[in-house]
Amino acid sequence: MSTTRITTLALLALIATAVRAQETVRVAIAPTSKLWIEGTSNLHDWSCRTQELNATIQVDASAAGPIAAVLPKALKHLEVNVPAKSLKCGKGAMDNNLYKALNADAVPDIIYTMSSFEPAAGETKDNFALKAVGTLSVSGKEQNVTIEVTATRLPDGTIKATGMVPVKMTDFGIKPPTAIFGRLKTGDDVKVNFELTVGAKPVVAAIGGHDK
Repeated sequence: MSTTRITTLALLALIATAVRAQETVRVAIAPTSKLWIEGTSNLHDWSCRTQELNATIQVDASAAGPIAAVLPKALKHLEVNVPAKSLKCGKGAMDNNLYKALNADAVPDIIYTMSSFEPAAGETKDNFALKAVGTLSVSGKEQNVTIEVTATRLPDGTIKATGMVPVKMTDFGIKPPTAIFGRLKTGDDVKVNFELTVGAKPVVAAIGGHDK
């Protein structure tokens, strides 16, 4: 084999290694993860919740070790998708009013996509916090949101992340639902709460592609 060919192969190998180092691997969330919305009305407070969360968490493939050890430094991307009709409020009439207000037939999913984050000071062996900036899409309309996230590293190797973001329904073109022939009127301000548990699957450096 000629020296020129050996040199070319070596360069190609270096380039391939550099590209693979930039790849990401996906990490699953546990089925115990949940999201719930809290609101008010002129008659009583209300809440709707779901555990049907489809989340994509991607971390830097060059980071190796348990997921609890590589986050948050290795976090590259986060997207959470919630089927609007999976939200349950405890009463069928309230559910239907919510789905109508969310235009769930035409726009079936609520989507949060993180664009960047900043780790907060004070990280410890068991806890860390970060400020996540991203977009929230509801009823087909997007708004920029900032979420303060608090995370705990649990003994079983998982991470439990919690947070809350206040939003106004009218910012997404949503008319606050009414019920009981207009006697019950919900407030415009709601709180979107979440609790994500990230599985303890180890992250290994990618060699031939993404780890599904």
